Amino acid sequence: MAVSAVFAATVSAVTTPPAFDRYQVILTRKPFGAAPPPPPMVKPPPPKADSFAKSLRLSMIIETDDGSMRVGFVDNRSGRSYMLRAGDAEDGIELISASFDDEEAILRNGDEMALLKLTSGEFTEIAPSEQQGRIEAARNRPSYAERRRQRMEQVQQEQKPIEPKYTGEELTKHLHEYQMEVIRQGLPPLPIPLTPEQDAQLVAEGYLPPVD
Repeated sequence: MAVSAVFAATVSAVTTPPAFDRYQVILTRKPFGAAPPPPPMVKPPPPKADSFAKSLRLSMIIETDDGSMRVGFVDNRSGRSYMLRAGDAEDGIELISASFDDEEAILRNGDEMALLKLTSGEFTEIAPSEQQGRIEAARNRPSYAERRRQRMEQVQQEQKPIEPKYTGEELTKHLHEYQMEVIRQGLPPLPIPLTPEQDAQLVAEGYLPPVD
């Protein structure tokens, strides 16, 4: 019985969780330092306002003989119409560049820039990181005279007559060889007479009857 009492006391001592009251003095002294402060609350960025180009609609793009571009557009909110040349600005809206062939124009208002399409009426905002590249591309765009010269060269190249593959004796030889292939395939022959050698060869091959 004594042994059982001792064993029960030992098990009770092991299984009973220790009290933390005696460690409170140590914890109060914060030997490991103060706990880090909670992270600051990050406020979400304010919602972006509607793009200035949302109410704009391209109405025309004109390329003059001197190579300058004129772009007409309408503000659907106010009903006002604009006609700007590249580099001009009105009511804070500046025409950066335009393309008559692509039917599009780039406009800027403050730090915003957008690409507007003439046919579809759609617009695409241009990110700030891409704006300078668009401006440089507009400055380096070929002039009207240069683009006109390139178009004329392309038209002349398309209208240039095709050089014949065979001429002279090579053409005659090619036609005779083609005539023999046509006869071998049983197709109507070309209006080209066969040479005695060709006639004899086709007779020997069984494609023509022998001459009586």
